[in-house]
Amino acid sequence: MDEELPEIKRCKSKVPAMMSKTKMKEKVLTNEDAGEHSPPYLSEEIIFQVLTRLPATYLHDKVRYICKPWHNLISSTGFIAKNTQQNKRELLVLVPCTTNTKLSYEVKLLEMDDKTIDFNLTNVPLPRMGDIIRSSCNGLILVNDPKHSQSLCVMNMLTKSSLTLPQCPSYCPHEKCGAAIGFDPSAKVYKVVHIYADRFGFEIFTLGVSDNAWKSMPGPFRSSNEPPFIIHTFEWSDPVCINGQVFHWNVDSNSYIVSMDVSDEIPRKTFLPVHHSRNIHRFNFLEMGGKLALLYHVSSIQIDVWILEDFPGQNWIKTHSILAESIKYTMNSCCLPDFLKLFAVAALRDGEVLIFRHRNNNYTSVHCYLYDIRQRELKKKKNMIMKEGSKFIHHRSSLIQWKNEEVEAKRLAISTSP
Repeated sequence: MDEELPEIKRCKSKVPAMMSKTKMKEKVLTNEDAGEHSPPYLSEEIIFQVLTRLPATYLHDKVRYICKPWHNLISSTGFIAKNTQQNKRELLVLVPCTTNTKLSYEVKLLEMDDKTIDFNLTNVPLPRMGDIIRSSCNGLILVNDPKHSQSLCVMNMLTKSSLTLPQCPSYCPHEKCGAAIGFDPSAKVYKVVHIYADRFGFEIFTLGVSDNAWKSMPGPFRSSNEPPFIIHTFEWSDPVCINGQVFHWNVDSNSYIVSMDVSDEIPRKTFLPVHHSRNIHRFNFLEMGGKLALLYHVSSIQIDVWILEDFPGQNWIKTHSILAESIKYTMNSCCLPDFLKLFAVAALRDGEVLIFRHRNNNYTSVHCYLYDIRQRELKKKKNMIMKEGSKFIHHRSSLIQWKNEEVEAKRLAISTSP
């Protein structure tokens, strides 16, 4: 990125942004009369296309200060929408830590090496201390509000904009519930979906509506006998988010999961391609290459990877099998880990690399493994112990911002995606 800054400076010195063609022609004639070399003319469209390809962090911290026309361009909703989709997807790692007897998380950025099966972790400072990230969509993250124990907050880590949502109808303390933020491409609005207990159903908050209130929707089950779990002991968790548009919840069933498209807000059962009546913990769900992936632990030496190719049609395809006998294990020890203790936590490189955690018998710390699907190579991450309870959230930076909570609704309601 440091190589691109001189280009921007030259563009600034040679091409006055948004200059009309008439003024440019006059400048050319003046330069020719003076015997000077005329600078090339760059249209507004070219400037737009060039700037949208720069990372949001670079635009926010440096480029927007170059001149007022560029600042106005970078702040426009059309520019923000296109730049957001071109920003690189990153992986946030939430590492649990205890401070003053209260659970909190340290946030780290996981950066995958481009050439090898390895990664580095760097600390990510949050705008406010105590925030616990629940999900991410187009640069906006949903967090537990540290100042209001029963409230959720939507914020942008880059622009520091934030909005505290009103208390949900179930009066949930937001400690043992499922919540996520998504984008409805048909209505062009962001929605927060929350579920605390089945008796309350789903609660949905649409950012940008005039009433500024939660909407209650029926839960996924029609009767008290239908849930596959024990109602009084089951705890909903944050869903697996697919492109910020479809949410999937694991409900401890050996035959289906509960899903919702944020556009129609209808909970439905998504049936699994395989069943295991004796042990539901052999199923593992995550986002993989923009689709829902099911990792089925067949045995201690085999894991099958299934992809939900068609969500409305519930069409699953088995794309890969991880077989102990056919993989290359990169480690000093020749002993392979027990596949029944490997649980995938994230996928990187557009689904080409899987990150696994391997539980010890004491369940307090876990080792980290990486698996390259194309190369069929399994590698243990040296000198790294992953804490039990660590969370992994895909995130991409964006320039979405608002000045205060009153204008926030209008800003978010018109944010679009291609």
